[in-house]
Amino acid sequence: MISSKTVKVFAVCAAALGLAASATFAQVSQQGGPVQWSADQVHSDQNTNTFYLDGRVEIIQDQARLRADHAKMVQATQGGEVTNIEANGNIYYITKDAQGQDTTVRGDNAVYTKSDDTLVMTGDVVMTQGQNVMTGARLTSQVSKGISTLDPSPGQAGKNRVKGVIYPNKDQAKAAAPVPAGH
Repeated sequence: MISSKTVKVFAVCAAALGLAASATFAQVSQQGGPVQWSADQVHSDQNTNTFYLDGRVEIIQDQARLRADHAKMVQATQGGEVTNIEANGNIYYITKDAQGQDTTVRGDNAVYTKSDDTLVMTGDVVMTQGQNVMTGARLTSQVSKGISTLDPSPGQAGKNRVKGVIYPNKDQAKAAAPVPAGH
């Protein structure tokens, strides 16, 4: 299982992609504040309530940053609530926790669906926080429930494995170390 802190990062990532559609809906950073975005091209289709950011997409709020090759947002109505968000190509999201430590999530494709509050990220998913790393092929996160699953190649059981390395906090490791007999 993935920590609730990591799940919050994914929730923020999903919200980050929606920021251009509705300033009140979207948050890239939990701290809030002004949102900056840039892309090589922006396209809006009012007939389908769809908004596209293409080419070197970058979205920044406070100390949080989202990058992708492309992002697509679908709204229920023009200027309304975002119902679906997709990001493709070189997805990279980074933020700092309260201690100033970077948390990074990378992948090839991400889809957030508001109706079931689910984020699915696929393709060489890599999550890092400090030295800690987890890798897999598909991350499925039920954001508000705090439940996430990291899978190897979907549909290819036994072919690949989910991998991770966790380094204990040095202060916690020292506190948990057994005291030698006779001391």
